[in-house]
Amino acid sequence: MINNADEFKKYVESDDNEQLSKSRDSAPDEVWLEVINKYPELCSQVASNNTISELILEQLSLNESDAIRWDIAMKRRINRATFERLAKDPEPSVRERIACNPKVPRDILEELCKDPDPLVCNAANEKLNLKKSEL
Repeated sequence: MINNADEFKKYVESDDNEQLSKSRDSAPDEVWLEVINKYPELCSQVASNNTISELILEQLSLNESDAIRWDIAMKRRINRATFERLAKDPEPSVRERIACNPKVPRDILEELCKDPDPLVCNAANEKLNLKKSEL
């Protein structure tokens, strides 16, 4: 278990594979929030950790970095509020990732089919057609 932000930073910046692998360990939400606030440059590594909670996913979905929001948009464990927020993201690539997310709610997918960006609209239509063929 990761106990504080400095420990996580040490792990992700290590050249030692054993130390680096420890960055994938779990941590309490307080530690992840400390990392996000103290070391914003490590948000991508936090997003890559598969043990983070919905609360941390939600927090990262508010990040100013398109790349971080894009990473979160791919996660299957995001909650409804995060799906809704990222489906309206100003960055088209984030909305496209939401359209491609295996767990995207159908009504959000239907809204993304009307997106003005062709990349988003096409991805949503493809996903919707795939879902229809599965019925």
